[in-house]
Amino acid sequence: MRYHEIEIDRGNETFSIRNKYRFVRKIGSGSYGTVCSVVDMQTGEVVAIKKLRNIFDKTLITKRCLREIKLLQHFNGHPRIIDIRELDIVDHTNFNEVYLAQQCCDTTLADVIHSAQPLETVHHQWFLYQILTGINYIHSADVLHRDLKPANILVNQNCEIRICDFGMARGHTDDEDAWNLTQYVSTRWYRAPEIMLSHNNYNKSIDVWSLGCIFAEMLGRKVLFKGSNYVDQLHKIIGILGLPDDTSFWQKMASDSVIEYIHSLRSPTGERPPTEPIDFQTLYPHCPPSGIDLLTKMLYLDPAKRITIEEALAHPYLEEFRDPEEELGCPQSFAFESFEKISSIDSLRQLILQEVHNFDAMKSTSSMSTGSSYSRRRYTGSSIATRRSTMLTEANENAVAAINDDNMVTNAGHFVGEPEEIVGADQFPSSREYEHHGARRLVGPQDANVHQIEKHLSGV
Repeated sequence: MRYHEIEIDRGNETFSIRNKYRFVRKIGSGSYGTVCSVVDMQTGEVVAIKKLRNIFDKTLITKRCLREIKLLQHFNGHPRIIDIRELDIVDHTNFNEVYLAQQCCDTTLADVIHSAQPLETVHHQWFLYQILTGINYIHSADVLHRDLKPANILVNQNCEIRICDFGMARGHTDDEDAWNLTQYVSTRWYRAPEIMLSHNNYNKSIDVWSLGCIFAEMLGRKVLFKGSNYVDQLHKIIGILGLPDDTSFWQKMASDSVIEYIHSLRSPTGERPPTEPIDFQTLYPHCPPSGIDLLTKMLYLDPAKRITIEEALAHPYLEEFRDPEEELGCPQSFAFESFEKISSIDSLRQLILQEVHNFDAMKSTSSMSTGSSYSRRRYTGSSIATRRSTMLTEANENAVAAINDDNMVTNAGHFVGEPEEIVGADQFPSSREYEHHGARRLVGPQDANVHQIEKHLSGV
C-alpha cells in the first residue's frame, strides 16, 4: 500500500496520505475541501495536503477541481503563486476526491491584518508589490483570478506571500467574447461594482479593484467595504467613493431600474451622495501620499480609468522594490477552452485522471523559466509573527521533533503535545469595518424594490 488513512474531526472525515508522510494536524476546511499539515519523513519538511472532496457531486464542483489543478500546474514555479508538488488519486477506478501536496505557509494575510502584529509602511509596500507581481504573471496568461481576498494570500514569517485558490479563475483577453465569464465571482467585500451591475461584462480590472480593497485593509486594519448584503455593499462603495455626475460608464452594464436606484440614494438627512471620493489620507494618515495616490487609482469606479497591474507596478510608491526579474510575464496563455464547455461528468473525470497521470512528467518542467532565481534582496523590513502563526510554527516544530523521537501521538485531529491554545483556534478574528458618517452613509428610497435590486446585484 502506498497510502495510509488518518481519521480527522473525531472520525467524521478520512484523509489518505502517502506512507512517507506523518500527519500533524488539520489546518482548515471549506465547502470544497480540507487542508492538513504533514511531515515528509524523507526530507523533514512540513507540507500541506489539500483534499478536494465530493468533486463529482456537481458539474460546477468538478470543473472547479479541474480548473484549480490545471492552473496550479500552469503557474507552477512562480514564487508568488502557491505550488503543487504532488497530485494523488488513491483509487483510480472509483474516486470522488483528489489530494494536492503544497508548500505549508505560516498563515494568511487575513490573519496578519486582523492581529496585533505591527505593520509598517515597508510591510504594506512589500506585500502589495509581491501580490502585484503574482497577479501580473496570472494576467499575462489571460487569466482572471476573480477571488482575491486576504484569506487567499498566504504569508510566511519572512514576509513572502503566495497567492492561492484558483477555483473561481476564468480566462479573458481584451478582444474576446465574454462566453467564459460567469456570474458568481469574488467574495462580496472585495467585489468590483461592475460585477454586481453586469455579471458577464468585466475584465482584468476586477482583480485590481480587489487588490485596492486588500491594500486599504492592510492600511487601516479594517475592511473598507463591509456590506451586509449586496445592496448595502453598493451603498458602502458609493458612500466612500462618491457618485460622479457622469455615470455613463455604468449605463451599458446595468438595468434602468438599478441605475435609477443608484441615483436615488441619499444620506439619512436627504442629501445627495458626494461626487468625489473621501480623502483617503484622513482614513490612513500614516500612509505616504504616494500610497494614497495608488490606492485611489486602484479604486476608480470607472473600470476603464482604473490603474492597470503594469501601471501599479511602475507606481512611485513601489519604486524601491522594483525588479524586472520579479515582473516577468507567463510565456504561455492558459487554454480554458480545453474543458470549460464540457458538461459530461464522465468526460471531466477522464480529464482529471489524465492530469494526474501526466503530473509526474510535468513536475520536471514549469511555465517559469527563472523560478527560484527571482530576486528578494529589496525587502529589509522585519519579520512577522501573529499569535496564530507562532502557535502553528511551534506546533510544526514540536511535531517534527516528536516524529524524530518516534513518540508522536495524535488525538481528535491534532497531535498530543502541540500548544493547547491552537486547538479550536482556526477561526480568524471578526473583521472590523470603516464606520460611515454623515453624507457618506446612504439609504435608498422607501418605495424601492430592494429585493429585486438585491437579486440583480447578487447574480441570483
